[in-house]
Amino acid sequence: LIYFIPEEIMFLRKLIIELSTYISIASVFWFFSDIYMASSFLCGAGVSYFSNAYSAYILLVYKAKSLKEEARRFYIAEFGKWSIAVTLFALIFLYVNVTEPLIFFGAFIFSNFITIFFTKLQSSK
Repeated sequence: LIYFIPEEIMFLRKLIIELSTYISIASVFWFFSDIYMASSFLCGAGVSYFSNAYSAYILLVYKAKSLKEEARRFYIAEFGKWSIAVTLFALIFLYVNVTEPLIFFGAFIFSNFITIFFTKLQSSK
């Protein structure tokens, strides 16, 4: 049997809500505009989503025994987050035809704000 602690359940819930938000917004873009705008939005939001999910997972899963170890984990999570973001940016611009770069970067910034909003909302409860 697998037992989930409340933080893991909240983490998974937050990820599912964020992902459904991005898919809903991309569907609206696709309905009112075209598939290229929707795919640019999904690519930009995906970069932020995966890098933030990695960072949150690293910070959530491993419990630190000291403050020094906690700070070390934070730096590892942030380095991994930005490494994943840079790698995904490079791979997307190399292999995916992003026809709407403003939508792509706007979605990246928007999804970071959404992550901050859900994190603040979760911490206020």
